[in-house]
Amino acid sequence: MNKIVTRPSEIDKNMRVLYAGNHYISLPEIDINDASIKSLNFVSLSNKGLVELSGEEALFEPRFYKKGEGLEIVKSEIEEIFSYIPSIKLYLSDGSRVLIKIYADLKEKGFVYEFESSEKMEVYLIVHPDKLSFLRFNSHEIDFKKEFKIDKWLKNPALNVYSYNVAFSLAFGAEKEFDYVEESNSITLKLKLNGKNCFYIAVNSDMDGASTTLIHLKRKGFERIYEEVCRWLEKKYIKYSQDEYLERLLNKNLFFNYFFAVGKDMESDSYVALTSRSPRYYVSGAFWERDSFLWSFPAIKLIDREFHNLIAREMILRHSKNAGDHAHYIDGTVLYPGFELDEAASYFILLKEMDVDLDDLELIKALDMVYRRIEEEYDPKTGLYKTFLLPSDDPSEYPFVTIDNVILLRGLINLKDLYVKLNWYKKAEEVEKKIRGIEKGIYEYLVVEVEGKKIFAWSSDGKGNYRLYNDPPGNLGLMYYYGFVDYKDEIFKNTIDYYYSPKYKYYFKDAKIKELACDHHPNTPSGLGLCGSLLNPLKREEALGWLKMANMDYGLLAESFDKDTGEAKTGVGFATGAGYLAMALYKVLFEE
Repeated sequence: MNKIVTRPSEIDKNMRVLYAGNHYISLPEIDINDASIKSLNFVSLSNKGLVELSGEEALFEPRFYKKGEGLEIVKSEIEEIFSYIPSIKLYLSDGSRVLIKIYADLKEKGFVYEFESSEKMEVYLIVHPDKLSFLRFNSHEIDFKKEFKIDKWLKNPALNVYSYNVAFSLAFGAEKEFDYVEESNSITLKLKLNGKNCFYIAVNSDMDGASTTLIHLKRKGFERIYEEVCRWLEKKYIKYSQDEYLERLLNKNLFFNYFFAVGKDMESDSYVALTSRSPRYYVSGAFWERDSFLWSFPAIKLIDREFHNLIAREMILRHSKNAGDHAHYIDGTVLYPGFELDEAASYFILLKEMDVDLDDLELIKALDMVYRRIEEEYDPKTGLYKTFLLPSDDPSEYPFVTIDNVILLRGLINLKDLYVKLNWYKKAEEVEKKIRGIEKGIYEYLVVEVEGKKIFAWSSDGKGNYRLYNDPPGNLGLMYYYGFVDYKDEIFKNTIDYYYSPKYKYYFKDAKIKELACDHHPNTPSGLGLCGSLLNPLKREEALGWLKMANMDYGLLAESFDKDTGEAKTGVGFATGAGYLAMALYKVLFEE
């Protein structure tokens, strides 16, 4: 086997952006200096990913004028209302100020660009539809045609976008005092401002759908739309009066995960789950079972239990046919082959979080298919199960990985409980034997002695060879979280002591933040590992201190960060990772 390890490039300087959107529309990159919007994307199941419309510099660029003279932006101040709605105050060269808020309607395919000025002025919004791309793992730019037209209903300008397998439209309007100028490759929307006014921007499959959505947004009005969004966010916002910083961090990651790790297909209204809807994340627009089932969905459940049940069921049905493969397209087909045991086992971890209808034979059949796939990796000699790739998605040196088998054991307990509820006692007894075999196999083949102390190895071949390692997405500290050991267990304590010490090559003893690095990013501590430490009572207090020092992606979880400054180094815009941090922090603050 060729052990090919794929490593992301480190970020030199992570630039802060704001973001907005609902499950239909994402605005993942809002410039904090001028409130311009770089791109817009939506889900397209037929294209197996996200469709992104962007500008060379910005898709939507606001400019400000007074009596025909352009005003320069002197400085900006930003706020995230309820840890989600972007609010940007711009100070202009004539001493005037403009407050800009950007927010999507909760349910419709449109958003509001709200402006509030301290003096009379005009706002020009330059629309630059320069590039069309598919986001699925990477960004794939495609050829397209565009045309500006005037809709017959409101006489509003609209943009039609056509490519060989995608077509959609944007419609533009305003609350009042609206005008526009069409140019060769762009359109300028104009707004008179004296107090509050706004642009409405709607998206749909064609011009009729976009323009009628625009009519609906105008009928509702921006103030009602804003009130509805704020009321929803306030209702879902989790308060933690003991620590204002941790409260903001929890909610920021919670809402980013809710709106950017899930999407609603523009063509069919089917929901999809995905790593991220932000192109800043280096593998956006694709699906990982681990990331969604173990990290993202528990955080979604904190917001909406009913929606969690719906999307959990839909994703099990869609993706179970390829259970355990490294990465999927959002339609459930395989994007990146390679069996990962923890990903296959994650279906059964998710099962415990769901309200399962025992008459739902379609769901039960899908779970049984996952179980049969996992059984192909069973080793009767050791009682353990094999994996090809690690939780970091890189090849495993040895096939039996401790944390993978721990996650599977926990998952099989959940599956056995389901079989008992169904009165499928023979199946339950079969699964129970496998559970006992895994537990016995871990202690027989995955416990080793190092410097006179027993610890859990990372992996083994079942023949005496083993590896001492700790892969952050499967941090060995999670053995407690998945119920395999008590945190006072001597072997577990020895394990944590060993890896978080100078004896281990990915521990930085002189660093301010002493979370572990790994093969995948050898020079930078892991944000995912930090979540694992939060869920481990032996590291929890220390991890909370590290979290407060690690700003990462300006409060959002990053895959890895600088060991001293805490600034993001890989994996920004990581929506499912944000869900993991929100879930872990919630458990620390409210459950443990």
